[in-house]
Amino acid sequence: MNVSFSRRITTRPHLTGGFLLAAIVTAAVAAGPAALASESSAAAGSTQALSGGSPIVWSESPASSAAPDTRSKFSYTDIKPGSVITDHLAVLNRGKQGVAFSIYATDATGTSLSNALILMPSAQTPRDVGSWVTFPTGVSRLSIVIPGGKGIIETFKISVPRQATPGDHTGGVIASVSFNKLNNRGQLVREEHRIAVPLELRVAGALHAGLQVESIATGFHSTLNPFGSGSADVSYTVHNIGNVRLTGSQSVSVTGPFGISSTVHLASLPTILPGDSVRVTTQAKGLYPAGPMNAGVQVTPGIPPGAPSLALPTGNVTGTASLFAVPWSLIGLIVLVIVVVIAVWRARGWQRRRLRAKLAAVADSARVETERRLLGDKGTAAGPQQQA
Repeated sequence: MNVSFSRRITTRPHLTGGFLLAAIVTAAVAAGPAALASESSAAAGSTQALSGGSPIVWSESPASSAAPDTRSKFSYTDIKPGSVITDHLAVLNRGKQGVAFSIYATDATGTSLSNALILMPSAQTPRDVGSWVTFPTGVSRLSIVIPGGKGIIETFKISVPRQATPGDHTGGVIASVSFNKLNNRGQLVREEHRIAVPLELRVAGALHAGLQVESIATGFHSTLNPFGSGSADVSYTVHNIGNVRLTGSQSVSVTGPFGISSTVHLASLPTILPGDSVRVTTQAKGLYPAGPMNAGVQVTPGIPPGAPSLALPTGNVTGTASLFAVPWSLIGLIVLVIVVVIAVWRARGWQRRRLRAKLAAVADSARVETERRLLGDKGTAAGPQQQA
């Protein structure tokens, strides 16, 4: 497909590497250590949507003033407060019909466990790096119609406030398409599909790197086998208490009496934004429920891939919590055995009492019969003597 860009760029058929169908309502997709999410989103690259049955396919990428480049995100390091950065964004309409695009920047609100960067919904006003971005004539949101098969390169500026706090500020530059569509109930709804290029900016100044393990919760699952092992559920929050993006390795250990232990080495943490946190849940298996146990979480802070070097604090970040694992299956078996023993003992006691009663009845019957016979014999012998 031949594609032409307005103003300053030539044909570039390799701008995208495939089509991603943007989801309706809310989605989040990864783009290296960062991505985006909102009403409908896809990572920097291309996406498509259906408007009245006609496909709308477009893509977005960083660019120079003349052509798209190979960057996967906008990244700026050691920027002094008060600085102004000029950069460029390429947007390509790969469909056949003209489409109205909205181009703007917004803030990131966090990341998911799949390392997806979550961006603010379009209806919310950015307050951080997203509010620092402006397009020609100083507008924060640019509306433009791009003909089918055409692309544009737009210049934008990032004006870093003089009072900007040191550390990392994260957002995304978005190209979105909105249209009306009938849903499954026949109702007319407004859909917005967006793709974005992550925007990462580090303001110069005092940098602090730190993670903290918080809110550890535990639980235990026993098996029906009274002699089988169970598993412990451990959930915890890793909070970025510094002012730079961080990741890290993590492990969970659960120990109990009699040398019972289980250790789980989890996948690396996603990139956690300053002030943000992620909730992690894992399961330690092979634990016999033998009473009190301790769960320990250990996190080693790390620098996200592609991020600038940074002095990290030495040592690991840890957190502990206790749990009590009750061997319910074994207790149930013991109770059942006791019940059976008591039942058998009582049954045998009843049988013994019944046998004693029968023997007593036989003895009484024998005694009565003996007395009857003895008394009967005496009575027969005394009769003739009385007549003489």
